[in-house]
Amino acid sequence: MTMQRRMTIAAVLLALILIIATFPMRLALGLSGATDAGISAREIRGSVWSGELVDARLGALPLGTVSASLSPLALLGGRTELVFSRTDARLGALAGRLHGSDPRGMSDINGMTSLAGGFGLIPVDTIRFEGATARFDAAGNCVEAGGRLQLVVGTTIAGLDLSRGLSGPLRCAGGRAQATLASQSGMERLTLSFDGRGTYRAGFAINVDRDPAMAAALAALGFKPGQGGFVLTSAGRF
Repeated sequence: MTMQRRMTIAAVLLALILIIATFPMRLALGLSGATDAGISAREIRGSVWSGELVDARLGALPLGTVSASLSPLALLGGRTELVFSRTDARLGALAGRLHGSDPRGMSDINGMTSLAGGFGLIPVDTIRFEGATARFDAAGNCVEAGGRLQLVVGTTIAGLDLSRGLSGPLRCAGGRAQATLASQSGMERLTLSFDGRGTYRAGFAINVDRDPAMAAALAALGFKPGQGGFVLTSAGRF
């Protein structure tokens, strides 16, 4: 190979690197199909190497303003892999990866985010992720899930203080991502499942331990007798 040919190849490679390094994050996300995977933001700044998503969301989950970068190798392969992180004194730390291509979803998520509106009738305020992964195929079926979730109920329910949260592992079950969460006492349990199309099902069971006053209070809130105690169910879309 001649010196001139080497220089030409080097110049082309350098030009490609510069194009990739300065390519706007906004355009890259638009071309990659990230919107179809539920990734959105009020404003997108910077390049694919060093971008910022202002008021970012993953479906109904508010992520806040996050620093983000796209994997150039994934883009060249037709895939979307967004690495993000948030360091916010008010909201707390949050970091992980979002995938906009098959299998799409999230992986290695750590940190906490709020959940406006909870799960319908079930008043969940915040979700804490511990190495959480949930990815889905094109049909919306769960193909990979792991890590742990902790859901925090900020309001008292029939006098119960659940501010310490309910936690448990995340796994695939019946084509859906599913987490079976329990409080520290084990008297309260919440089963949450969701698919890649954004639909969820949640069942919140409280063991009243033959306490008629507690049973009456829960019944007044819409709980019904069921397996594991009094149960409140909800379903909807993120």
